[in-house]
Formats: sequence, structure tokens, C-alpha cells
Amino acid sequence: MKTLLIGAGAIGGTVAVLTKNAGYDISILCHSEKTKSEIEANGINLLGAKGESNAHFCCYASVNDIKDEKFDICIIATKYSAMAQTAESILPFLKEDSLVVGMQNGLCTDELAEIVGRKRAVGCMLGFGATRNTATEINMTSLGEMYIGMPDGYHPEKLDYLRNMLDNVLPTTISDNITRQQYSKLIINSCINATAGITGKTLGVIIDDSRAGKLFLAIAREGMNVAKAMGINVPKYGKLLEYRLLMLMDNAPYNAICRMIVKLVAKIKYADVKPSTLQSLERNELTEIDIFNGYIASKGKEFGVETPVNSRLTEMIHEIERKERAITPDNLNEFKGILFK
Repeated sequence: MKTLLIGAGAIGGTVAVLTKNAGYDISILCHSEKTKSEIEANGINLLGAKGESNAHFCCYASVNDIKDEKFDICIIATKYSAMAQTAESILPFLKEDSLVVGMQNGLCTDELAEIVGRKRAVGCMLGFGATRNTATEINMTSLGEMYIGMPDGYHPEKLDYLRNMLDNVLPTTISDNITRQQYSKLIINSCINATAGITGKTLGVIIDDSRAGKLFLAIAREGMNVAKAMGINVPKYGKLLEYRLLMLMDNAPYNAICRMIVKLVAKIKYADVKPSTLQSLERNELTEIDIFNGYIASKGKEFGVETPVNSRLTEMIHEIERKERAITPDNLNEFKGILFK
């Protein structure tokens, strides 16, 4: 089967190298002729959590170069802002039973399905971190697990092929309700992205600041309150983050357990990980904060759930984007009187 990957950044490039080296037929649609030339000349070099490896690919500089080829699987690993336009552009290159995988952050499987069809759209929950050093060098910074699933629990045979393919990246499970896993990842993404974005520090560093620890728990608790209103039964994230404990935080022993778990996760899994929001801010690019904390805030408004922390964090990140606010740990003082004295 033939696979086309669009968006060979940190996530897409990692997936491309590990699946290509496992023997899968995967080509890359690049965003420019320059990137195409660099990848074809040098391949993509992957460093980090799964060792060092390199893979070379057939690349296309634009959809016009694809001609009349058809692909069994298309993986869209662009930012969320480019997902819809990318999905539209690849429609001519799909078979009737092709699968289109959205590897974006947030909950966008239904949006993808509106474009490619509900029997083609595959949602994904990624459990690893990666940073792109250059167009041809990527550092895989953390490991975890992966979930994939289709709307309405649809499960064609090709979905099993996709699972086996992605097993070479991370252990992959097919879910009959992918929204649950995606929301679980949304909560942790909201915590690490917003906290790093306003402070400029990785979670492993800033979590030693008690203000950041309280902020992390407040973000997650609001996310769980919104999930309850939406009727989403959120599973734990990884082996340690049991979000349901957050609903018992008024109980002092549970509060202490939550703080301890958050510190462990921060130090072990996210110690040196620079989240995408901070990376974007440092490159003077717009962030995806609206599909992290902004999603929790907007759904809170829709379902009548108060989300003052996520709402304020979304505003603060936008202020940083507009150069109206500096990135500094002092931004944590915005929550003085709300989360701490």
C-alpha cells in the first residue's frame, strides 16, 4: 500500500522515518522546492528517544507534482490551521477506501470527516514529543502510546494495516471512541503549552515553582469540568495522570496526591520538552492556543461551565503573539489571589 505524508515537521518527520525504515512505502509532500531538495539529498535524520536513524524518500514539492497517483493512506501532519486546506487538496489522490489520518493537536476528526468523508477520516492521539532542529534533522524527545480511531467506531481492514504501520512509531491501539483519548491529550497539552508559553520555561523546570504547579492543576480541573458537561468520560493519560482525581481536589489528601503526580510527570516525561506553543512564540509565529486552552474556554462558555484560568491563559498567549506581553515567569503572578496568595 502507498502512503503519502504531508507535513514533515517534528511529528510528521518522526513518523516518516520510523515507518519507512520498517519497510513501508511512504512518500512526502513538502511545502517548498527547497525542502524537497534538502530531504531528497540528505534524507531525514532522526535522533533522540529511539536512537539515531536516517531515511530517504520520494518527495513532491506541491500537489501538482503528484500527477495521477492514488494513495491508500494519507497522513496530514501539518498544524491545525492548515489541516482543512490540505485535506481538500489531496482529494483527487484518494481511492474510495483510502484512509486520511489527522495528526493535529485538538479534537478535529469530525472536521476532517466533513471534507474527506466519515469512512475515510481517522483521528489520532499522539503520545510522543519531538523537535525539528532543521528541515532534515528531528529530535524525538519523549515516548508514550498512540491511539487511532474513526467516527462512529467504523473499523475497516485498512485501519488494522495503519495500526501495524504506526506500531513502528509507538505502541498503537484502535479506539472505538477516539474523542476520549484526544480529550485526554488535550488536557495535558493545555497544561504544558500554556505554562511554558507564558513563562518561557519547560515543564520540568517551572514545575518546581509552586505557582506553576497550582496553575497546571487548575487548567486540568477546568478541562475535566467541561468534559463532564460535554458527556466525555476522559481516560487517564499515560500511566500516571488520572484526571478523575482532580474532581476530588477539595479533599486535602487527594490534592497532595495530584501535586505529587504532576511533579513526577513533569520531571520524567516532560523535563526538557519544549512545547509547540513556546517554539512558535520563539519563532514569532502564531500558536495553536485556541485549540488547547481556547477550546476548553469556548466549550465552557457553550456548556455553561466557568473556565477563568483557561480563558485568561488564552488571552495572555495572544498578547504575547501581539508583542503586548513579555515571556517571563512573572506572568504567573496574574493568578495571584485566584490560585494562590
